[in-house]
Amino acid sequence: MGRLLNFVPFSQLDAIVLSHLHYDHICDLLPLSYYLKAKGITLPLVFHKTDCFQKSIIDDLEGFEKISMSEKLQIGEFELSFEKMQHPLESYAVKVSDGNKTLFYSGDTSFCSKLSKFAENSNLLLIDCGKEKNSAAPHLSLADAAYLAKTLNAPVIASHLNPELEYISPSEQVIIAEELKTYSV
Repeated sequence: MGRLLNFVPFSQLDAIVLSHLHYDHICDLLPLSYYLKAKGITLPLVFHKTDCFQKSIIDDLEGFEKISMSEKLQIGEFELSFEKMQHPLESYAVKVSDGNKTLFYSGDTSFCSKLSKFAENSNLLLIDCGKEKNSAAPHLSLADAAYLAKTLNAPVIASHLNPELEYISPSEQVIIAEELKTYSV
């Protein structure tokens, strides 16, 4: 939340979309809820209402208009679609399209057949790469990202990186996310 405020005021946000409810993906919702309540504003929060402890925390937060994920959802000029992936806690990949270009976000997932199928026809792939190659962790690796880039003929930005790992891009199509170098707001 603090980093985001350096680039855009919350008044310019249309919604927040959660791929899943693990703490590293939801922890900023608590101070954001406090901020929204203090300002007397609400912000749409899209998530799958899976039955877990974290959902009960989110249910108690103020300042959000809680919206259940559905097959397709329109937010402003963007159409969002969702596909359940493979992760210990129910997790979804997200496609965001303006009708011309499509961004695919993997969320946290192991490599599975639904991943590449759902990412088809995307112009850019944002892939969470939190695991080492050949590790059994329920995430994707840079090698997985490179495979997707080659198979789908689409560039990849590798994100959600593990700070304990050293990342070296395996191909020209895979860019390691670096704030204000790889992307800007």
